[in-house]
Amino acid sequence: METSQREYEDLAQLFKALGHPARLQIIMQTIDGEFCVQEIGERLDRSQPNVSQHLTVLRERGLVVPERRGKKVCYQLADEGVREIITRAMEVIGRDADR
Repeated sequence: METSQREYEDLAQLFKALGHPARLQIIMQTIDGEFCVQEIGERLDRSQPNVSQHLTVLRERGLVVPERRGKKVCYQLADEGVREIITRAMEVIGRDADR
């Protein structure tokens, strides 16, 4: 299988999005289900604008998907592949992703 330069660049952008501790914390929150921006901020002790900035990066990379609920926007993992990436990464470092 031959991989193009563009595919390498896309993959690098995916890992770059996952390369920030705050974004990893957000992903770990959404592994267990859907959360609204305010809920994520409260759970992680971060401001709503800060959480929104990180969610934008994750959304642009296709890792989470938003759903509007009235005035709230809630997020969940884009698909099971994202959970698998995190689970495998946690295994590599010797941790359980479901903690």
